[in-house]
Amino acid sequence: LVASATAACTPLACTTVGFSSTLEVALAEPRDDVALELCLTEGCTPMTLDELAGDAAIAAGVWAEASGDGRDGWTLVVSGGGDVVGYRVLAADGAVLAEGEAHPDWVRVGGSEQCGGPAEATIVLG
Repeated sequence: LVASATAACTPLACTTVGFSSTLEVALAEPRDDVALELCLTEGCTPMTLDELAGDAAIAAGVWAEASGDGRDGWTLVVSGGGDVVGYRVLAADGAVLAEGEAHPDWVRVGGSEQCGGPAEATIVLG
């Protein structure tokens, strides 16, 4: 009886380690002539999309690789899914068109409830 009780308490081994998630970002009023800056953790300063893919962001564990534009939106592959995304939308001349925080509603699309896994979310800025 002791052996069967012990067997039922086998620890869970999570095999999905280092997964990435996908964040879709759209503008409430799409336009071509804008740049996007994001911050993927609460309380940080938004960075350019190039900076988010750079060595410092990777070393900090808060990186993103982005594609897209202000007309069709951006798709970002991110290192994790935080509860808050800080943003700035800039005009071609550097003027701030919009800034604030968005709260993505992450939906897990892989892995498991116990171990986590990749997730997806969409936010609309503006």
